[in-house]
Amino acid sequence: MKSLAETHPVQVASVQATVARILRLWLGRLVFCLTLSLFWGQPIQAQVTLDLRDAELRNFVEIVSEATGRSFVLDPGVRGTVTVLAPDQMSPQDLFEVFLSVLELNRLTLIEGAGADRIVPMNVARELSTGGSAGLPSGFETRVIPVKEIPLQEVIEVVRPLLPAEAVMTPVPGAKRLIISDRSANLNRITRLIERLDQPRAAPPIEILRLQNANAADVLQVVQSMDLIPAGSSVSVDRRSNALLISGSEALRHRVRLLVDELDTQRNTVVSRTVPLNYADAASIADVVMRTLNTDGGSDVRAPVRIVPELQTNTLLISAPQERIADIVQMVRYLDQRPTQVLVEAVIFEMSVEGLSDLSVQFGAVLNNALVGGAQFDLPGRSSLTNLISSVSSGTTPALGSGGVFGGAKRNDSGDGIVGLLTAIASVNSTRLLSTPSILTLNNQEAEIVVAQNVPFVTGSYSTVSDGSSVDNPFQTIERQDVGLTLNVTPQINADRTVRMVIKQEVSNLTNTTASSGGEITSRRSLSTTALVRDGNVIMLGGLLENGSGGVSQKVPGLAELPLVGGLFRGKNANSNQRVLLVLLRPQGVSSEAEAKRITRQLSRKAQNVSAAITPVDDGKFPRNQLGALPFDGADLNQPFDAGFIDDVAQRRNFPPLPSRLRFGSGN
Repeated sequence: MKSLAETHPVQVASVQATVARILRLWLGRLVFCLTLSLFWGQPIQAQVTLDLRDAELRNFVEIVSEATGRSFVLDPGVRGTVTVLAPDQMSPQDLFEVFLSVLELNRLTLIEGAGADRIVPMNVARELSTGGSAGLPSGFETRVIPVKEIPLQEVIEVVRPLLPAEAVMTPVPGAKRLIISDRSANLNRITRLIERLDQPRAAPPIEILRLQNANAADVLQVVQSMDLIPAGSSVSVDRRSNALLISGSEALRHRVRLLVDELDTQRNTVVSRTVPLNYADAASIADVVMRTLNTDGGSDVRAPVRIVPELQTNTLLISAPQERIADIVQMVRYLDQRPTQVLVEAVIFEMSVEGLSDLSVQFGAVLNNALVGGAQFDLPGRSSLTNLISSVSSGTTPALGSGGVFGGAKRNDSGDGIVGLLTAIASVNSTRLLSTPSILTLNNQEAEIVVAQNVPFVTGSYSTVSDGSSVDNPFQTIERQDVGLTLNVTPQINADRTVRMVIKQEVSNLTNTTASSGGEITSRRSLSTTALVRDGNVIMLGGLLENGSGGVSQKVPGLAELPLVGGLFRGKNANSNQRVLLVLLRPQGVSSEAEAKRITRQLSRKAQNVSAAITPVDDGKFPRNQLGALPFDGADLNQPFDAGFIDDVAQRRNFPPLPSRLRFGSGN
């Protein structure tokens, strides 16, 4: 005979599972009761330990009821199982919080009643809600929330996504109220949110725009037709003051302000202004501004702009539309700024040394006042032996040249005999030239300084010869040229305080030598370049280092090679020269009166020291040397201009300080 487990296995397994659940439930209740018995007399401090696995929800409600002493009425739709694992002990209050969480997970809620609390599904709780207590945070509740400051629709749009599907929200627009049915915890959160949102808003600022030319009502129609006014803002007209009153955001007021600026303009109203200039040239400024304002092609339909420069007073007469006159005047004021001046200092240093050495022996036999044999050399800068004998024979004084000369002769009564000449010289010719020209000019203006002699040069001649071999009507053409120092510079100061300069510099002098074709030879050193240098720095523009040497050697072949006496048959001339030329330049910007005064005082002191150094010493004897120093003691820059009215004793002693120019009153 088969057993029951073999004939009905499914039913037996179901019964076994049910028995296991009942045992676990009663085991949990047993543990709970034992815990209560340990802490009897202290119900608030009683501890509960739960270990429920797949227990019936109704049985869990029974456990909570016994632990908390609360009565529950279960809806017929309350079904399900629950698993609660709490290894640590908890108080009855914590157990009730766990109970409310279990109900929420099963989409159930608790409705507080007078004698017992009802456990019902959430979808039917809104029909049974009676306005519960704040002591049940997960209980279902219906609450009326007032809205005072903000629109009710804005609150609904914010709150609706925060409510579960079972919650009910009903707006009352007339009373500005919201009726919400939901769990107490969620209602508390939504209530706090609405309280933060429902704050009084600051009143939008009101701006008044007064119109000068246009009609305010017409401008308002334009604003309204363009649909610029958003909800909550307004634009109105005050006809008494012809003004627009704008209430709204800054963006709205800015848009209306721009539109009013364009509409409230009296077009093509020509006005005139006179603008006196302080630094700029009126004609130049007028040309620059007119080329900036006038358009090509004649597409500008506005009234034309006219700018007339008045040269005598350096003033601009401007006629332009009223809406453009302010911009034109501002442009002219910007261009009429004090220009920066540039002080350009140059140093031209030239030094040359020329050396010459000469040694020669000449001798020969004289027969009938003529040289018939011997050794003779024709060296540069030396006279030959033949020229000397001819000079002596003719009774004239011979020119022996510079240097050491030794001559001798052994002659008989008829003048025949032997003559000899020994010449030797060593010379050094040095020249040192230092020029320091300086010139002050405006930015971008060409400046030139010339310190030179105007020397005439013959470029041609014409004459006729008569029958008597006399010259008639001689005629010469002459061209005058400057020989000396010339400095031409055009500086431009850039934004980074660098100076761009177009430089032309020339130094020339007379050499006191004549060309074979006639006319004096001049020496010329010129420089033409464009350089960039920082303000106050020194730059070298050109340099020359020249070292040259040469020599002339003459001898009698064969005899010059003899020992001891070979020197009598040789003549030698040697020369060497060296030259150094440096050209330096330093630009310095002068942007203020104080800086110009400081630089002028500094250069005046240098000029005073140099003039005092080169002035001859007055020894008190006749003839007397007049004072040649610059009349400036370093205090008053007007002293050189007042020098013609100063006592001679004060000039010589330079003490006390030079007085100022004498002034005579109108009553004297």
